[in-house]
Amino acid sequence: MFPQLKKLNNESGVVLFIVLMVAIIIMIFSVGILTQSMNETNYAQQQVDQIISDQLAKGIFWNAYSSAYSSNNMTNMQNVAIYNYTPAGIGRTYNISLSSAGNAYSAVVNYDTFQ
Repeated sequence: MFPQLKKLNNESGVVLFIVLMVAIIIMIFSVGILTQSMNETNYAQQQVDQIISDQLAKGIFWNAYSSAYSSNNMTNMQNVAIYNYTPAGIGRTYNISLSSAGNAYSAVVNYDTFQ
């Protein structure tokens, strides 16, 4: 009676298949973008940790040097100093230590990545 409707009903499976394939392709692209975003976030946090660690190591050294120099007693700098620092908003604790061996000084900063 209506041959156009019969043809439309036979092609409805093809339309559903095309819609599903497009949805799957969109989901694959979405997962790729989300993964890339997470990788960039982790890399940015790694850079933040490196910068903070570097600045804390330099800071503890120059703080100890300044204190020893102002007291005219450079042997005060040979004491081992250990500090913990937790910046607001980052949620990590940085462990900073300054040690000496003769005239060589070592400032080391460690942090826990699982906090």
